[in-house]
Amino acid sequence: MNEFQATTVLVALFALRCIAPMVLMAVIGYGMKRLVAHWEAEEAGQPHPHPTIPLTLAAPARPAKRALPCWLVKNCDPQTREGCPAYANPSLACWVARLRADGQVTARCTGCELYSGATALAAGD
Repeated sequence: MNEFQATTVLVALFALRCIAPMVLMAVIGYGMKRLVAHWEAEEAGQPHPHPTIPLTLAAPARPAKRALPCWLVKNCDPQTREGCPAYANPSLACWVARLRADGQVTARCTGCELYSGATALAAGD
């Protein structure tokens, strides 16, 4: 290899190592400025054709299968029913009413078929 070829190789490697990344960054910067200018012009132009819809958390689409209320399944007497939060809120699942009233689900609820069936539906089984 003669001196000219060695110099050419060194200049080419220097260009690859230093100049090429700078040129690439300049091209990316120019492209990003054009993209931002396009977005700003689009935003200043017309209102959005699709209005934003606020997202809300909703109840599961499929309701829990409850054939009978828990006080009938457990065969509770009328005195027990009167003090029961599930009897006072029949639209809620019994264990949900108990959770809201007491702040926790009791061990009696976790062993119940209504609770285990509802949690299995919520888990997707």
